[in-house]
Amino acid sequence: MRIVLKIGGNEIDDGDFLSRVAALVGKLQKANHHVVLVHGGGKEITGLLDKLGIETRFVNGLRYTDARSLDAVEMMLSGSINKRLVRTLQQSGVSALGMSGIDGKLLTAEKITRDGEDIGLVGEVSAVNVQLLESLLSSHVVVLSPISADKTSGGPLNVNADYAAAAVASFLASELIIFLSNVPGVINEGNVLQKIDEKEFDALKENGVITGGMVPKIEAALRAVKDGAKIAFITDASGTEQIISGRNAGTQVAA
Repeated sequence: MRIVLKIGGNEIDDGDFLSRVAALVGKLQKANHHVVLVHGGGKEITGLLDKLGIETRFVNGLRYTDARSLDAVEMMLSGSINKRLVRTLQQSGVSALGMSGIDGKLLTAEKITRDGEDIGLVGEVSAVNVQLLESLLSSHVVVLSPISADKTSGGPLNVNADYAAAAVASFLASELIIFLSNVPGVINEGNVLQKIDEKEFDALKENGVITGGMVPKIEAALRAVKDGAKIAFITDASGTEQIISGRNAGTQVAA
């Protein structure tokens, strides 16, 4: 089974969380599942930008990225965070390979705007090098930074990790994609929704129930199941363990 796991930046500096993820990925690899681990790194990127005196600004959940901040984003995502994840996995006995979307043109992207507003050097994945990715997955867990190759210039573009994970899942026609969050699922009035579709998402977003970083997560999950992935969930590490074991947990996102 082809499985895409997306890890958010809020959890990625938590050693206990990473150890749980590594143990989970190890079980999946031993069971001969092919796993792509796509990661973000928003919290640490913001911290680095603060140290560099670069303003952080978001446009409807996406980070505005100019040329100077892109250097910092790429350094953090494709360097520090990616290699930390690879080390953690390998220390748990997982055969892992860390890459960015630029390596081998794994991810090709096109520059986008957000609701008509310019957001700088930010792209959306338009192609995935499936042949290369599948060859790597035959023997490794691929740990993937979402920095992607600009279709026009070949230079780097910052791609939201949720959207990158959705694209990978879609092009691979993965049987499962899970967006790991720091919450157990999509929450409404204190309860985790077992399932959400596009109509419900639009209503909850309009009413201000779903905001911030949860917006691109649900958008990405919807894209994934519309474009080729079989099943998508949003949940935390505990929920992920339950889903992998065949139990109900988190919020399933349905097209």
